[in-house]
Amino acid sequence: MTWEERKDKRLKTKIAYEEVAGMLNQWYVMIKRHEVSQAVSIKCDIEHQLPNMEENQDLLLYFNLLDYRHKLLTEEFAASNKLFEDIQEQKADMQSTDDMIEYYYFFFAGMYEFHKKDYTNAINYYKLAEEKLRTIPDQIEIAEFHYKLAIAYYQIKQNFLSLNHAKTALKTFKAHGDYIQKAISNDMLIGANKLDLFRFDEAEQHYKQALKDAALIKHHVLLGMAHHNLGLSYVNRNLLTLAEHHFKEALLIKEHEESVYGIHSMFELTHVLYKSNVVKEARKLYEKGFFRAEKAGEREYLSKFKLIHALYDEQDPLTVEHALEYLKTINLWTDVAELTFDIALYYKENGDADKAAEYFEESHHARDQILKRTEELK
Repeated sequence: MTWEERKDKRLKTKIAYEEVAGMLNQWYVMIKRHEVSQAVSIKCDIEHQLPNMEENQDLLLYFNLLDYRHKLLTEEFAASNKLFEDIQEQKADMQSTDDMIEYYYFFFAGMYEFHKKDYTNAINYYKLAEEKLRTIPDQIEIAEFHYKLAIAYYQIKQNFLSLNHAKTALKTFKAHGDYIQKAISNDMLIGANKLDLFRFDEAEQHYKQALKDAALIKHHVLLGMAHHNLGLSYVNRNLLTLAEHHFKEALLIKEHEESVYGIHSMFELTHVLYKSNVVKEARKLYEKGFFRAEKAGEREYLSKFKLIHALYDEQDPLTVEHALEYLKTINLWTDVAELTFDIALYYKENGDADKAAEYFEESHHARDQILKRTEELK
């Protein structure tokens, strides 16, 4: 047999299902660990092998599901949304799938709804996934499930439910040294819930511990998030100088500043500067943050930047109302409640009692909407 014949035979040999499945599982491990460079490398290897794989619809669906999760990790949000729409069509065309694929489909469908900011629908999908979770004998996957569910409950201010799931996840992540990054993120989530419950000192301890742990492993993304969260904790206590310091520290970290979360920190710092009457610096940061939000297609933060600029800088109540209306249309009632409370305080401090009363009432109404959204849980 000639060399060319041997080569042709090798190309015609299909790669077994088990071999590709093993590569997919290793890819998912890297995704869950937030090991971006390794995840990208394994994905490239898999894509190179896919044309030679034995035909298997379940495996192709599993690949697409993991690719969706990968795109969330690498912040390719527009591409991830389009991919999940394709996945929905792909699954609808299939007669049946095994329990593991069903689990991942519902679990990632929850992430898809979460990214769309439909948190109650996300929880409903997570609950469907939970019914299949018994078929996944992987403690890390179970912890990942509890972590994602905890984040969703946090978003609709079901803080005690969120805390229970976050504590369950944290116990497992701490027991596995390879998942220290997830443990740090989980610790910050517990801190966020305690902040909502007015347990300020405990929340601060969680954030400071996260800051210390992130510094220890030199993880700059988590360092940025820890500073950001400490900033939020001080905003909630009206300690604006401390809040300003931590938001600025977060934005000094390149990996944080260049990510989508950098836009969030820019907004929070701009808001703090306006509230502190540091208008010139606030205006400069507003322009930078607005440009970044526009470039990233972050309509939520475009509206938020417009709102604070119109309120503190331009005194334009119509633009404030338009920005609030958009946030209401995407059901960001927690944000609406917080922003309208700040608007009420602004008008109160400026002697407009009627406007202040109007926005205090609107803040109360927004909090009622948060409770109503929880009634949509199945």
